Amino acid sequence: MPLRSPVAASSDSQGALFWDWLRPLVDGDDEDLGRETERPGLAITVCVLLSVVLWLSLTLGEERSQTLRLPVEVVETPEGQALVERPPSYVQVGLEGRGVDLIRLLYNPPMVTVSATTGQVNVEEEINLPQGSSVQLQSVTPASFQIELGPVETRHMPVRNQVRIDLADAYELIGPPDLSPDSVRVRGARSVISGMYIWPTARSQITNLQDTVAVEVPLQDTLAGLVEVAPQTVTLTARAGRFVEETQTVEVEVTGVPSGEDLVSLQPSTIRIRYRVLFRDMFKARRSSEFFATVSYDQIRSDTTGYVTPRVHVPPDLLIRDPEPMPSRLRYYTFVSAR
Repeated sequence: MPLRSPVAASSDSQGALFWDWLRPLVDGDDEDLGRETERPGLAITVCVLLSVVLWLSLTLGEERSQTLRLPVEVVETPEGQALVERPPSYVQVGLEGRGVDLIRLLYNPPMVTVSATTGQVNVEEEINLPQGSSVQLQSVTPASFQIELGPVETRHMPVRNQVRIDLADAYELIGPPDLSPDSVRVRGARSVISGMYIWPTARSQITNLQDTVAVEVPLQDTLAGLVEVAPQTVTLTARAGRFVEETQTVEVEVTGVPSGEDLVSLQPSTIRIRYRVLFRDMFKARRSSEFFATVSYDQIRSDTTGYVTPRVHVPPDLLIRDPEPMPSRLRYYTFVSAR
């Protein structure tokens, strides 16, 4: 009778124990066939888990090839110099090694740190793979690149707002949106910023505005890596209010008539002023005595049509929009005074 090694015997013993444990999960007694049981589902789950574990153990231990993108960071820029062209943001590398080591790099790729004091960069020399790893570098794209520098310059530029504001129905902006700060400091190579005069905000949108809002808006970052912008965000403040239409009836006064000169009569002598005012100021506007209209004597003297347009005056302490005289033109008559 052939002898069996202790290892084989131990393996067979463990296999027998495993199958003795698994068999009750798969095979049920006849008396259990009429009852609900979770054993078939549990058996399937165990088999799936075992398959996954076996697959992972085989896959992660095998030698494999993988292509990764590694981020590039430029450091040590010489004093008084700045980048003229942006280097590659990423380099593509071909790697070979055990699956488990490749997965580590996939989720935590190393940074390729490049010194700006070097004109020509050999990328392969700048890649540092983890110590003790089985991973080997097979290819690098690009294999090298040039770093170009130029004299640095600093400018202050006004910020241009690119935030779109959508107002609620019947609401209007009370004034232009405010930016704080309204200018930024831009530092970069002279050849890069020489033709720049404004710095825009990022494009965004405010919807259904009905009141005052203050939001932090990032600046547009199309030259990241080439220039430094400070600050990198600004605060936009926009005020909106609901406007209503109102009218006031006023007498029209002729101003600038010399003493003893011709007398002037206007037809009609009263007009209505139609205007729009903030809803919260509506009653204050109704009570105001600072609505009036005038026609200057010089207007009449220089007119050749027989009609003049009254000039409307509104309260300076109220936000009045689109004041309009009704009617828009007045007929006038002149009378020679008796001497």
